[in-house]
Amino acid sequence: MPLITERPIVSKISDEIFARLVELVAVPNDTFTFRDVVRPTKLATYMPEHGLIVLTRGEVIRVTDLDCPGNPPAIAWQQTFLIRVHIAPSEKDHTPIERFEDVAEAEIVKAIRTDGTWHTFDGNAINADFGPVVTTSSDGGYDGIAVPLNVVYRVVEGDPYTAR
Repeated sequence: MPLITERPIVSKISDEIFARLVELVAVPNDTFTFRDVVRPTKLATYMPEHGLIVLTRGEVIRVTDLDCPGNPPAIAWQQTFLIRVHIAPSEKDHTPIERFEDVAEAEIVKAIRTDGTWHTFDGNAINADFGPVVTTSSDGGYDGIAVPLNVVYRVVEGDPYTAR
């Protein structure tokens, strides 16, 4: 398998989001302990467990209002990243599920919003904002929450490796 050294801008943004989420695992919180952060592969190599973060991509939308003329022109996109947290505490834990949801969401937002330029993801994006948290389910039961992160970025038309 060939080694890929150059990454498209959207991949660089994904990598930066992943790196920021990994910090949650490295520094445990007294209220909620994140176990690990994974990005699914074709071979599902992880098991859902309490505190597991799964980073996936959702919908991508063209943002024509932010396109730029030029030679070549620049094309703007909004990529939604879904930061899913499995919440499955012990059956003996009397803590309300909402508390786990609230703390998990707050810690994720805090980890992503690292400084005043957090939304540029190392100069690769124009803007970013969080969407409303949604409850996730699997097999008809409760699984946890998903925190949507909408990232707007612009690339040179025909060259998704170059931000503009």
